[in-house]
Amino acid sequence: MKISKQEVIQKINAYLEGLLSKEEVSTWAISVLTKQVFNVDEMLLEDAITALAGLHDEDERWDTAEEDLLFFKQCLEGKRPYLTKIEVLPIK
Repeated sequence: MKISKQEVIQKINAYLEGLLSKEEVSTWAISVLTKQVFNVDEMLLEDAITALAGLHDEDERWDTAEEDLLFFKQCLEGKRPYLTKIEVLPIK
């Protein structure tokens, strides 16, 4: 089952509102990343889920910052652009 943008937004909101712990959100995100294959047009979705997975680190210096989660949420909601750069290497 594919994860939707709305599901990711809900997880971000639940974490930011204190309804879910770091451990709960990161466990969910890691589970999604191990089960779902993302297409090129789903890079924002994959990056947002990867950011949530980054909450698993006990050392807060390596945690995903709240401002990063807010950025991903705004991008998922279509309120901010999400620009990525894809490098294509020539086949030899």
